Amino acid sequence: MTFEQMKAKTSAALEKAQKTVDFFNSATDKDVKDYLRDNLKQNLNKWYMTYDSIHDQFTLNDMLPKLELYNFQVNELIYKNGISLAKGYEDNGIKTTKADYLKVDDSISTKKLSF
Repeated sequence: MTFEQMKAKTSAALEKAQKTVDFFNSATDKDVKDYLRDNLKQNLNKWYMTYDSIHDQFTLNDMLPKLELYNFQVNELIYKNGISLAKGYEDNGIKTTKADYLKVDDSISTKKLSF
């Protein structure tokens, strides 16, 4: 997944979360709010929300998607080019080796095993 794809995915999830927050905060039916509150509280971070129990409202937490995008960039930088990772290992006294990989073809063959 590229950074642009991750950014689009996060943006779409943020829009859904905003719609959910708006729906809950504008709901007037107590039973609906009770049901939604219990279900939404279980996935606050996943849905990029926080809950204000004093005012009984959900708010959008825009720091969580920013943190996800930052972590994605850091992981891409560290793990995509093995140089940074290998240097970190070597600085801590761990011996590293290099491997050359060769892509043979794009197909995978399987055989059905019989017993």
